[in-house]
Amino acid sequence: MQRDEQRDAPAMPEHPEHLTRRVRELQQENEALHTRVHRLSSERQRLETRMSDLARLYTASTRLRESRTDSELVATFEEILKDLLGSESFAVFELEPDASALSWLGGMGVDSTLPRRIPLGEGPLSFVVQEGRIWVSEPLPTENLAPRACIPLRLGSQVLGVIAIFQLLPHKPSFEAADHVLFELLETQGGMALHCARCPTGGEPLTRGS
Repeated sequence: MQRDEQRDAPAMPEHPEHLTRRVRELQQENEALHTRVHRLSSERQRLETRMSDLARLYTASTRLRESRTDSELVATFEEILKDLLGSESFAVFELEPDASALSWLGGMGVDSTLPRRIPLGEGPLSFVVQEGRIWVSEPLPTENLAPRACIPLRLGSQVLGVIAIFQLLPHKPSFEAADHVLFELLETQGGMALHCARCPTGGEPLTRGS
């Protein structure tokens, strides 16, 4: 009988020290859970950004492969630079056969201000042609006609032309990491597209604007 009374007796409350320790443990578990949720959320955001970047690169590559004439190619560059990069001020130049100058192929926002032929010498355009490498201005230029980036249009190691980017849209103060990947795509795929616009079947180049 005495044993039954002991079983039925209410449990004694935990010692305050035990409660304090348990509360501390729960707080630590809660903090660890919040940290894990934040880490998973950041990882998901990185994956979504990566997927978005891959999608826009695929779109740009597809557009370039479908361009067959100068007018189509310039229109494609305009779509890519405006929609994917965030620029409405750029120019596309083609390297002349003797590699002495760049000749105007098309552009946007600078049509009436840039010369139609630029002899090679000094400056970022000449650097890009001579070195065959992407050039980005550091620090940012203060003049409207000073390029912020120049991208060679290459076929292998041969530079066929240059894209000069002058201004970005107001909501985009600077280039982002994904933009540099887009530059690399323009460098190779844009160069191939320019080559195909000249010699689509390995024969005579297309007439400009045809």
